[in-house]
Amino acid sequence: MKLTSVRATPIRPPASADVPASWLSESLVANPMSIYPRYKERRSSWGARWGPDVLVRVETDEGLIGTGGTAPAPARPIIEEHFAHLLVGEDPADVERLWDQMYRASLPYGRKGLAIMAISAVDIALWDLLGQARGEPLYRLLGGRVHESLPVYATGNEVTWYRDLGFTRFKLAMPYGPADGWEGCTANVSLVEGARELAGPDADIMLDCYMAWDVEYTLRMAELLRPYRVRWIEECLPPDDYAGYTELTRRVEGMAVATGEHDYTRWGFRELLERRCCHIVQPDLAWCGGITEARRIAALASSWAVPVIPHAGGLQPWAIHWMVAQPGVPLAEYVVIASREDGALRPLYPYLRGVPQPENGSLRPSEAPGLGVDINPEWLEE
Repeated sequence: MKLTSVRATPIRPPASADVPASWLSESLVANPMSIYPRYKERRSSWGARWGPDVLVRVETDEGLIGTGGTAPAPARPIIEEHFAHLLVGEDPADVERLWDQMYRASLPYGRKGLAIMAISAVDIALWDLLGQARGEPLYRLLGGRVHESLPVYATGNEVTWYRDLGFTRFKLAMPYGPADGWEGCTANVSLVEGARELAGPDADIMLDCYMAWDVEYTLRMAELLRPYRVRWIEECLPPDDYAGYTELTRRVEGMAVATGEHDYTRWGFRELLERRCCHIVQPDLAWCGGITEARRIAALASSWAVPVIPHAGGLQPWAIHWMVAQPGVPLAEYVVIASREDGALRPLYPYLRGVPQPENGSLRPSEAPGLGVDINPEWLEE
């Protein structure tokens, strides 16, 4: 079996699709740009406007098509005009070598960001292809089940609704940061206090700070929030502030420090682990280097006895397969991108059919070959 094409196709909602904007981009959530009043209210006000994401597919001379992850629009030439000529004619089973060649070839402009996102999307497509070729669900190729199912926590601030949907663990998106002064501190505390009252004394509550805080502010908030038994505080600092994370991990009491969502490859996670920057690492499999690299990150983390809880793992069909095959993964994250007004959960990838959804607070992977998904062609701009 040989690869014959590698494509990155823009994704656009069909005219019939109703895709409301999410609270993630349209509500007040602390973020790196919160210090500037012009960009404070909505993340969409400062986000890139380079067009729709692209979906990667790889095809073989036997007619099989592997579906990968998505990558930002500017990754398309990296995939189609660089990686494609490295991959066409190769055996997709040589996934380790192909990953290494894509990484080495993109070193002059890569190592982080777009190039690694592009590698991630291609790598996921190769694994899907291998599962289809062998007629087995992806988790079997990754070593088989460690977990029959994974408990899931909901990310968002509508705790009452999430509880009604069957969730029993909750991660709150902090609205305020250092630029909001004491008033913002007390508003953050009120949000956590209200969530604890709604969730009950035994529920897990975590906090997502999305790179918006600094060391001093985080230490202050950790002290204020100690009575509410927060399980972990996540991504408080910019991702390259390794020294700051080391200080937080040493000084924060009563809760864990988690980070890694915006780190890349095993080398970024080696920094986090060797410097003791956190108690939990959170790679995103669509960004960190795909399934192949996530396996290496998990092996590194296991040598430091650090749990791995992937960012948005419960939304990604490839991550669900990967997580159930990993002994060091205790939980899955489900970012509830919908609002109560939508009436129900909605997937992050509406153009992929067959993505598992949480049931009674847990997730199971598909038993179909590969990822177990297919594509709604109406969403593809071809």
